[in-house]
Amino acid sequence: MKGGRAVEEWPCGVVWGQRVAGELQSDGHPGGCADGGGGACSIEGELGRGIAVLGARRQLVQGRGKRLVALGAAVVLGAGCAAGPQSVPVKSVASPGVTAVGPVPSPVRTAKGRGWRLEYVGDRRGVRLKAVAASGPRDVWALGSPHEGVGPMLLLHFDGRRWRERPAPPMTWDSKDDERFPVLVATGSRDAWVFAATAALSAHHWDGERWSPVGLPDMDYDAGERAGAAALAADDVWLVVGDRAAHWDGRGWTVMRLPAWAEAVSAVAPDQVWAVGGTGRPLARGHSASQAAAMLWDGRSWRLVPVPEDRTPSKEINSQGRPDGSIPSIRLTQVVAHTPGNVWAIGTRRVFDYEDGSRSSTVTLHWDGTAWARVVGSAYVGAAGSDGVDGIVLVDGDVGAEGGLSGAVRVAPDGSRTELPPMAGVDRRREVDVSAASAVPGTGRVYAVGLVYGKGYGPMIARYR
Repeated sequence: MKGGRAVEEWPCGVVWGQRVAGELQSDGHPGGCADGGGGACSIEGELGRGIAVLGARRQLVQGRGKRLVALGAAVVLGAGCAAGPQSVPVKSVASPGVTAVGPVPSPVRTAKGRGWRLEYVGDRRGVRLKAVAASGPRDVWALGSPHEGVGPMLLLHFDGRRWRERPAPPMTWDSKDDERFPVLVATGSRDAWVFAATAALSAHHWDGERWSPVGLPDMDYDAGERAGAAALAADDVWLVVGDRAAHWDGRGWTVMRLPAWAEAVSAVAPDQVWAVGGTGRPLARGHSASQAAAMLWDGRSWRLVPVPEDRTPSKEINSQGRPDGSIPSIRLTQVVAHTPGNVWAIGTRRVFDYEDGSRSSTVTLHWDGTAWARVVGSAYVGAAGSDGVDGIVLVDGDVGAEGGLSGAVRVAPDGSRTELPPMAGVDRRREVDVSAASAVPGTGRVYAVGLVYGKGYGPMIARYR
């Protein structure tokens, strides 16, 4: 534990490297354990199978919003309780699998050299930037809207010299829908897209002069589903929402059925496209029982690729005075694909909590070309994105409480973690709230966007290196 933060916890009973066994019950809970037992797998049973679990839990009230965060660390030296199958019966990739052991936390190093610095602070009081996308050092976009209430969009563009306000898509946004804030992707200064998923799906395209609405095909969209998008070129764009994917070839859309429900997509090449989400349909309110899902487009079809599961029954006492027994709900909400053998996925794990209804923590996974494995990241991530090279940057969800963008960590493919130095000088005390992060491809330059507090609080953009 360092500076009031701790690595995320993965409880005992996580299924590593095991394929599914039984059917899900009608309520979405697992039918039982690998040993044929009922709902719960006891710790004694795990120890009987040679499992050693070391863990620590504590609760910490931290940060500006006084969030109650469940913190902990666990080392799992074996595999335990198995459970039901993927909710969609589709063929999985033959060779990929999941790793057989959990990750061991590595020491957090501190990066040398320059750290974060404020690059832009706008005069739009009460406006927060919530999305950022870059196609190159001279083409970076940032999109925002009112921090509270309803209002028009704010769009900024960086041309390599300075940030300028550009015409935004003709839409207003309600801050209550920020969990499904529009997706921003760009392949150049004359090719950018904004996809929004609210009461209906919508798309707008920037051609260098103006934004134009683009008609979308029927994707069987339900309120509550999040949209994800990725672009390799002006004629190679992907949109995912729910259990549908649509591909733009420059002339029209082609819709495909996905083997699970997707919330994000990232592309390496036309035949290497990853979508992530969950095995259960997302709900407009609340969260469905779901396990993490990862899907791969190989140029011909979408396939479900196995990921680590967690079907540990909750031991939290419910209103009847009994252990709740529900399994965690896990959804992957972001994916960063660097190469066919280097892909990252970030998501949320929610468990039952008697007082608050649910408690959440962050899940981080890595694909090495053969299997998905969990890696140690941060317990509560507020924003995540590519580091521009081969890893990811995770920004602590309570970063604003310490000021100066403290608590941002870079995670490398080998699992090593490096803390990025905070802002220096007077900016060290600036309280910021980061909504999104992304990097310029092929560089170590990372942008974080959000809100800066203080007199006349407004949109901010910070840059690392």
